Amino acid sequence: MAAATGAPAPQAAPMGWPCPRCGTLFRGNFCPRCGLPTAAWAYRPPAAPSGGRTVLSILWTIALVGFIIFVITDFAALVAAPAYVVPGIQTIGSGQTVNNGFDFGAGNWTFDPLGTGSVGTYRGAGGNPGGFLEMALPSSGARGYWWQAFRVDGSVPFTGAVHLDIEIAGGLTSGRLVVAVDSANSPPDPRIAIRLVDFTGTTSWTAMPRLLADDRLTDPGVYYLKIAFFADSATNTVSVGFDNVRLAWTTDAAVVVYLPSPAPFVLFFTQDKTLFISYFAFLAAVIFLAAGYHLIRERREAWNAFRAPLEAIGTRLKSRSAWIALGQVWMAVTFFQVVFYYLVIAAGINPSSPVNPTPQSAWFWLYELLNAGVYEEFAFRILLIGLPMAIGSVVLRIIEVNRGGTGSGPGAAGRHIGGAWRYLIGGAVRRDSQKETLVAAWAFLVASSVIFGLAHAPGWGLWKVIPAMVAGLGFGYLFLRHGIAAAILAHFVNDYAAALSYEGFGGEVFLLFLNLVFLGLAIAGAGFFAWYAIVAWRNFRGLIDRFRPPTRGVAIPGPSAPYFSTLTPPVATPPDPGQPPPSAQMWPVTPSVGPPAVAAGNASRIPREYTPSYVPPPYGYPPVRFQCPYCAWVEAKYDAGRFTCTRCGRTA
Repeated sequence: MAAATGAPAPQAAPMGWPCPRCGTLFRGNFCPRCGLPTAAWAYRPPAAPSGGRTVLSILWTIALVGFIIFVITDFAALVAAPAYVVPGIQTIGSGQTVNNGFDFGAGNWTFDPLGTGSVGTYRGAGGNPGGFLEMALPSSGARGYWWQAFRVDGSVPFTGAVHLDIEIAGGLTSGRLVVAVDSANSPPDPRIAIRLVDFTGTTSWTAMPRLLADDRLTDPGVYYLKIAFFADSATNTVSVGFDNVRLAWTTDAAVVVYLPSPAPFVLFFTQDKTLFISYFAFLAAVIFLAAGYHLIRERREAWNAFRAPLEAIGTRLKSRSAWIALGQVWMAVTFFQVVFYYLVIAAGINPSSPVNPTPQSAWFWLYELLNAGVYEEFAFRILLIGLPMAIGSVVLRIIEVNRGGTGSGPGAAGRHIGGAWRYLIGGAVRRDSQKETLVAAWAFLVASSVIFGLAHAPGWGLWKVIPAMVAGLGFGYLFLRHGIAAAILAHFVNDYAAALSYEGFGGEVFLLFLNLVFLGLAIAGAGFFAWYAIVAWRNFRGLIDRFRPPTRGVAIPGPSAPYFSTLTPPVATPPDPGQPPPSAQMWPVTPSVGPPAVAAGNASRIPREYTPSYVPPPYGYPPVRFQCPYCAWVEAKYDAGRFTCTRCGRTA
């Protein structure tokens, strides 16, 4: 899953790769003439100068500088967000209509016959249960409605839902139930009602489904709940009963804990103001800590990428800095989303969006988008990728412990099993990880991204599924390669892209500038998208090759069908052109004798006189030899699968 490190390997000749020791052309795991293993190729000369690489490095630098400017606007918005979010949380409101069960009379309800001779009556018994409101419609075309005024106060946006039970008796053959919520004290208009329900006959007491009225409660003020019935066709008098009629409303913001799925399963819900403010502070702290962690921990890698020679575009693209990686991934994802957005418009589809901030609702979106950047990464990346990978690793390590394959030192078994939990927070998967680990990473990455895309459909519409799924692939890659903090930062940068404009900063001029920067980064993302697509395909193909049975290459005197190694020839980081190359290669160069040989997978054709010159190191001698490709030093420290030279401090 991790991007390959080092400069791109030169194109192999049709007959194979040249052995760096004897010059023999071959394909395989070992040189058939001198026995040098391909895994020992530790040094390659720098690539020839290329004007294209210089141009790409300049464009890369411009794109990353633009991304840094964009990130600064995101964090500026987060610094200012508490001034908007905290007051919004403190004024959260909720309420409902009164006298919902009709147990003590009609109360606050009023009947209007709409001039048709209909009669509204309160019945003290026979409801569902207790009293209920009755409407008598004498003939076809008769109609009427009950209404009640109520007030909504507090922070916007509001959410509201209507509940009611209905009973129909008499000679109805065709009729309509009309439920309306608006701010005008006038008869309900079926064209703008929140729900129309058709009936073709009588029915016993029936509880209607929950009827949402969110889009009608736009601002604080007085509203009217109207319950109407139209008897379009009837053979005699129609009696319609209503019971348990209630509209409940609240500010549409809360601390919600849910399990990720296309339809989230809510585990915890609260609007407690103290807990709410504390949770918002926690979200902001997570963002700042994640940003500071990667900025400080990987400052050297980021600086090395920016100051690398212009020819070293590979050094830039493959930097181990999480900030550089998430910038490249974010631009690639943004490019795809912008292109897909315009394709949807070209197809005649209106790409709807639930994000429609106003000065009154800005606090809500500043909180909601911050919460999405943190909680969704915990839910979709840790729970759907990290947790199953950690559990699977624990199971496999327990099996290894039971087989005695983890050493016999004190605490060795516990440390071996405990190491599996590093997968929980991500950052533990590399291209050279075990093939079983890579298979699990690919599977959980794709599955979690599909669920992540489907989870956006209810609020955004089906058009959002594919762009959100691609974003999930990008965030999941960052999680696997760099850890949960990098995934959170990428999600935050994506969601807080226009947050400063929600706070009213800069007006139209700033919004125009922000849009231009966003468009420029999206255009730059085309190159990053193509590069990541190529790297992903190569890594996926390499993973498939690792499951093929290995075959040892052997020398034959003439050309034959080339043998394709199950191991991709290793690629090392190119040396700094500013530094002199090593004074001598690690192995002496012996002139090649005879014609070039190629390797084949037929072991029966090995020449009798063939004797490989490579001999494995004796017991007690280190099996891994290191030589820094930058300064030719042979001592290094090993950490997390990488060697760091003790002389120049560069990681190879």
